[in-house]
Amino acid sequence: MVFIKKSHSPQILIEKNKEISQGKTFEKVISELIENHKDVDFYDEIADKNPIRDALVLEQNGLCAYCMGKIVATSSEMKIEHFKSQSNYPQFQLDYDNMLGCCLGNEGKPEKQQFCDTFKGNKELSLNPSVKTDFEKMKIIYFDDGSVSSENKIFREEIKTVLNLNSAFLVSKRKEMIISAQHLLNRDKNPRKKQTIERLIQQYMHEKKPYYMAAVSYLEKKWRQAK
Repeated sequence: MVFIKKSHSPQILIEKNKEISQGKTFEKVISELIENHKDVDFYDEIADKNPIRDALVLEQNGLCAYCMGKIVATSSEMKIEHFKSQSNYPQFQLDYDNMLGCCLGNEGKPEKQQFCDTFKGNKELSLNPSVKTDFEKMKIIYFDDGSVSSENKIFREEIKTVLNLNSAFLVSKRKEMIISAQHLLNRDKNPRKKQTIERLIQQYMHEKKPYYMAAVSYLEKKWRQAK
């Protein structure tokens, strides 16, 4: 996971918000409708969500907000995740700051093979990768076997129970990135020099390939051991 700097809300969300609010706050409108037992699923009324997908993919460099797998701005190649679920927090359904771009997370497979938003569903996640203070609390740890954890006790548990980021598929993908970093490092004439490792770290940070932080973390550990 990396910090996601949110951009401006797509116009389609702004216009929908104005249409529903009619001079009130959106939260007030939702509250009144719920009190009167009326439908509040306005996000689903947006027929063309492509502007939202485009914005999310752009600000996330084409990577899933949670696992960092590849996402493409089509309904068949990504999901629009509501960090605070629409079911539990309908007042945030049109809030772009509450939206993240996610992979399909093995949708349709048995639950134990699912991950990211597909596994998460309406479950609560305590930290949001698009909120700077939240991201700093995540303290994610990448292990050489491809698994991930966290120094944060609560988030460490959520990695398993809310996002399933140590599914066999994701562990194998991160391991592939670590192996690629090992190969590049061993191919160099001076693999133990800090300058060599720094160059490779910058290469991965620039290219931003899927799951690249696994390779960066591995190289950073090698850098600390280098002379």
